[in-house]
Amino acid sequence: MALPKIEAFATREALYDAAASVVALALTEAVAKRGQAGFAATGGSTPAPVYDRLATMTVPWDKVVVTLTDERFVPPSDPSSNEGLVRRHLLQGEAARAGFAPLYFDGVAQEAVPAKAEAGVAKALPFGVTLLGVGPDGHFASLFPGNPKLAEGLDPRSERTVIAVPPGQPAPDLPRISLTFQALIQSSLIVLLITGGAKKTLLEGPVDQGLPIAAILNQDRAPVRILWAE
Repeated sequence: MALPKIEAFATREALYDAAASVVALALTEAVAKRGQAGFAATGGSTPAPVYDRLATMTVPWDKVVVTLTDERFVPPSDPSSNEGLVRRHLLQGEAARAGFAPLYFDGVAQEAVPAKAEAGVAKALPFGVTLLGVGPDGHFASLFPGNPKLAEGLDPRSERTVIAVPPGQPAPDLPRISLTFQALIQSSLIVLLITGGAKKTLLEGPVDQGLPIAAILNQDRAPVRILWAE
């Protein structure tokens, strides 16, 4: 299967502008087609400026349900929380009208979270767009090389949409909750948002088939766009 072409932008500002436009269009088209749209949003520092832009854009937000590709097992008040990031940068202004399906619940043990989270995620499926980052180790969401939950998370026949991921060596450092591969590809579009030379080299191919991200690049369920800037 031919790898998606990397779409390069001259500056990170241009990358953020483009990514926001791509996500807004995908959500709008999904609402027009199905009456609602799910958005699987990623965490980390790179997407925050994209979310800032999205929050100001004309999207039928009241028909959108936002969830997370993955989450650290910490409350939204924790600085490392992806929910906290999305609430601060995306669910503002008009975008605050969107629904939100969390992957963390106060007082719920990590192993019990998947069963509780799956009902909310089901309301967002199929996604109008899935936004993913890629780690230098080839991980996406919280599906890390060498983690004991990796095989379960990548199983294309799994009926699970959410799993609990234990900490490990070398990653992740904290317990996490992650959507599964088969949940993430239930999407009209997958956008890989990457910056820096190392990640560009990782995805230019041939991609190491042992890396988790190879599963996303090799599947034919959802089209993939790779957006990059140095």
